Amino acid sequence: MLTYEAVLKVFADYLKEDTDYEVVLTAHGYTVMGWDKYREDWNNVVHCPTPEALLNALLDSYASFAEMRLADGERDLTDTEQKQLDAECQALARKCREGEK
Repeated sequence: MLTYEAVLKVFADYLKEDTDYEVVLTAHGYTVMGWDKYREDWNNVVHCPTPEALLNALLDSYASFAEMRLADGERDLTDTEQKQLDAECQALARKCREGEK
């Protein structure tokens, strides 16, 4: 069963590495916030009313982070790289749904 705790556990290492994104528990639930270091302001704020929404928001931020790491923002990913990234995202989602890391 997908839970907030499972999603946060699976993405814990990624969130430690990507300092531009953080997950905040607000009075209205979990929120994923992305920081724009150049503008020094939040550029992406996603309210996550369900564990599925949290999973999707973190998969999106992880994919962007991994793409920047692979291509340094200088090029599109190759087909092989994109397939590898898609497989990583599917594996992360599967781990969240299984409730393990």
